[in-house]
Amino acid sequence: MTRKCLSVTCIILALALALACTVLPAQAAPIGRFLSIEGQVDLLKGGKLPAAAAKVTDPVEIKDVIRTKSKSRAQVLFVDDTTITLAPESRVAVADYFYDQSKGVRRTLVQVFQGLAHTVVKQVLQAQEPDFIMQTHTVVIGVRGTEWYTLILPSLTTVYNIDGFLNLRSSNPRVAGSLLLQALQFSEIRLDQPPGAPRDLTPAILSALRRMMFSGPGPVPSDPSGRSGQLPDVELFKLPEALRSPYAPTLSPTPERTPAPKSPGTVP
Repeated sequence: MTRKCLSVTCIILALALALACTVLPAQAAPIGRFLSIEGQVDLLKGGKLPAAAAKVTDPVEIKDVIRTKSKSRAQVLFVDDTTITLAPESRVAVADYFYDQSKGVRRTLVQVFQGLAHTVVKQVLQAQEPDFIMQTHTVVIGVRGTEWYTLILPSLTTVYNIDGFLNLRSSNPRVAGSLLLQALQFSEIRLDQPPGAPRDLTPAILSALRRMMFSGPGPVPSDPSGRSGQLPDVELFKLPEALRSPYAPTLSPTPERTPAPKSPGTVP
C-alpha cells in the first residue's frame, strides 16, 4: 500500500512539474541594467504600457522601451560593456540583443525614436557584417566605431561620430547609397534620402552636444542658420515590422587609421 501511494505521489509530482514547465513562460535574461538615473525615467517592459519608474540597477530586457522626461537622463550598461546615455526627452527601444563573449558573437539592434543618445561601444568585434545596428526613422547605422551621438528631429537624423567608423544608409531600403563616416565627422540623413556629405565635427558642435545631454535637444548644432525643430509626437511603444527583420547595411572595408585625438573633458 505504501509503495502504491509513493508511486502515485511521484506520478502526480512529475505531472505537476511538467505542467508548470509548459504553462509558465521562460524568464527572459537581462541584457543590461540602469547605471544611472536623473529625474523621471520610465521603463515599459516589452514596450507595453503601463510605464513604471525606472531605478538604478533595474534590469533591461529585449523589447524594453526607455523614456526620459524633461530635465531627466538615464544611462544603460549592457552586458558587453556598451553604454547608451539618453538626454532629456529621449526614447529608445532595445529591439534585439544577443551576446556570446566566449564566441565573440554579438547581435544588437537599438531603435532611437526621439531625442539625443550618446553611445559608446567598447568591444569592436571582428565580424564580417555589422553586429551592432542603430536605427531611426531616417537612417540605419552599422557600427564599426566606439563612440557617437544620434540626434533625432522631425524629418532628419544627425549622426556625430567621435571615434571609429560608422556606416550610414537610409532606413528606406529602396534608397541607394551609403556613407562611411569617419572620426570627428557628422552627417545629416533626411527622410527617404541618402546620407548627406560628411562635415567636420568642430569643438563648438561637440560642446553643444555635451550641453544638450543635460538640457535636451534644442537648435540643430549643425544648422548654421540656427533653425530649430520641435521633436515629433510619434507613436511609440510599437516595434515596426522593419525591426523584426532589419535592413542591415553592408560595411565597406575598415581602413587603417590612427586613433583620433580626444577633446579635453569627459563626454557625458
